[in-house]
Amino acid sequence: MDRKHRPFLSLLALMTLALGIVLSGCGSDNKPSSSGQSGGELVVAYDSDVTNFDPILGSSGNDHAMLYLAYETLVNYNGEMQPQPGLAKSWEFSDDKKTITLHLQENVKFQDGTDFNAEAVKFNIERANSDSSKVSDLKNVESVEAADPHTVKIHLKQPDSSIILALSDRAGMMVSPAAVKKYGNDYSQHPVGAGPFKMVNWVHSGEIQYEKFADYWQKDQVHLNKITVKIMPDENSRLNALKSGQVQFYWNVSPDNYATLQNDSSITLSGKMTFLFANIYLNTTKPPFDNKNVRLALLYGIDRPQIVKGLFNGIGEPAYSTFPSGYWAHSDQMVPYDPDKAKQYLQNSGLSIVSFDMEVAANARDQRIAEAVQQQLKQIGITVNIKPAELTKAVATYFSEKQVPAFLSYWTGRPDPQQTVNLFLGSKGFYNAGGYTVPEKESLISQAAQETDQVKRAKLYDQINKIAIVQEAMDIPILFLKQTGAMNSHVKGFEPTALGKPRFAFLRLE
Repeated sequence: MDRKHRPFLSLLALMTLALGIVLSGCGSDNKPSSSGQSGGELVVAYDSDVTNFDPILGSSGNDHAMLYLAYETLVNYNGEMQPQPGLAKSWEFSDDKKTITLHLQENVKFQDGTDFNAEAVKFNIERANSDSSKVSDLKNVESVEAADPHTVKIHLKQPDSSIILALSDRAGMMVSPAAVKKYGNDYSQHPVGAGPFKMVNWVHSGEIQYEKFADYWQKDQVHLNKITVKIMPDENSRLNALKSGQVQFYWNVSPDNYATLQNDSSITLSGKMTFLFANIYLNTTKPPFDNKNVRLALLYGIDRPQIVKGLFNGIGEPAYSTFPSGYWAHSDQMVPYDPDKAKQYLQNSGLSIVSFDMEVAANARDQRIAEAVQQQLKQIGITVNIKPAELTKAVATYFSEKQVPAFLSYWTGRPDPQQTVNLFLGSKGFYNAGGYTVPEKESLISQAAQETDQVKRAKLYDQINKIAIVQEAMDIPILFLKQTGAMNSHVKGFEPTALGKPRFAFLRLE
């Protein structure tokens, strides 16, 4: 027998509070109050374009800021990554934890006028779980049932510790079934969600224009009439645009500019230490990273504390695993900077010359890290050839086309730690471009997926990181960084989250 509002796992305990107090039509805790002036246009300077407006086909974590405007998710989350109601106003689990019942908000429309209902949820979850999807969060879903127009039952193959917060990510972004059927392969050019803004124009690598959706189900939360996102990979361009009044908000403030802007009374800074971390992705099927000793040489040959201090004025922390300190899934495994040990690994590789190309986004922040890594690795005898490219191109070159052996970039992880290890460290994870696998690692990932006790989960994630990073060096984490937005002082309502993906839809101008 189902038990309403029963917590599935300890990390989701506060979910039960949401279930008990939320009434139909309530929003997420991360939405600002409805006070303040309405109307106007917000112009945002952002550092990269969308890779795809179809949520299940995009490949960059930077996409979310633009997707959140057009799409509403089944589940939301607050600043501390605790689940909150979204298009699903409540949920409960069966006693065996293998069936989730979602109770949907009523009177919700997609932007094409069609109804959001249980059949639409069924369509979306099955689509996100199809072979054509890049979303891997729902592979444990066995079937989806539309029990009635406002009730959905999701049947799992086995208990899944990540499923609720997975529905706050791409898998939970609801697209209009009618629009998908109408536009087919061109859907990304004509996205239709149930979110607060409609995408009305997309100039690739230029700008994206949105207009308020008049029939949005929480229209009292929306204050702006229009939002325009200008794509500006160069931070100085974003900074100058903010100072000159061309834009009112710019994302990803560097530590250098942070210090400068702190003294400007016309600018407001808002940021948070997040899951965002700089990482060198390694394709372990390509030389020289098919050689474990070369990978270990990189792991020990990079001075992380010096990069944090020298390049980021100490605003951040060295990364030795996939989760930052202070987060319950953090691993205490350390990899101290040891150039002598790195040289020994390099010698053990049997290679007389080690040189590789490394893709990097063409922005000042990422290139500065790449150059620091290049100089440090040069000292142990490794040559790094930096290949700057626009971010969406770099993502495609490394992950889809698999043309280069290494890619230095940032990644924000996912709402639930199991999603992160699945995508980042799992043998079939999208961000594991070489499909690197170790049987013990895969077994531990599978155990963690089914474990419901947070303390036990944390121990499993510690073991997973020890094998994947410390022993196998399948990726090279470098640092976690605080993410900050800079805005004109008239912009109100911005609330950063630990996930580090900004939301602009509910801001207001005063």
